[in-house]
Amino acid sequence: MSRMIKPESFGLMCKKMFKFDRDIRHVSVIDKNGRILAGGMRKGLRALEPKEEDLRLMAHIVSESSTRETWDRYFGKTLYTIVRRENVTLMVFPNKNRLVFLTTEPDFSLQKISEIREILAVYKL
Repeated sequence: MSRMIKPESFGLMCKKMFKFDRDIRHVSVIDKNGRILAGGMRKGLRALEPKEEDLRLMAHIVSESSTRETWDRYFGKTLYTIVRRENVTLMVFPNKNRLVFLTTEPDFSLQKISEIREILAVYKL
């Protein structure tokens, strides 16, 4: 029987991510409906997109994730997805019925992804 993840764990994981690296701008845990369960922007930073785009962004992340699942039988499960843009790097880490969504400053070192995955493994999201 799988153990139930307590919502407090989501918040603790988000705090751990922010402590891990100052270049992490946003961390959130999202359910498969696009609802943010925990997290948000780093204190003191403003989002790059207008607030009214939040729902559309979350819907896009969930849609992209479910589309990738159709390829799992051929390529294996998606471990993470990275989109590097001029002003921000976006990362999605799928896990069971949830997604962990991170944004970072554009110069964030992708070498740190293994450490991010270790943090996520501790919280078993």
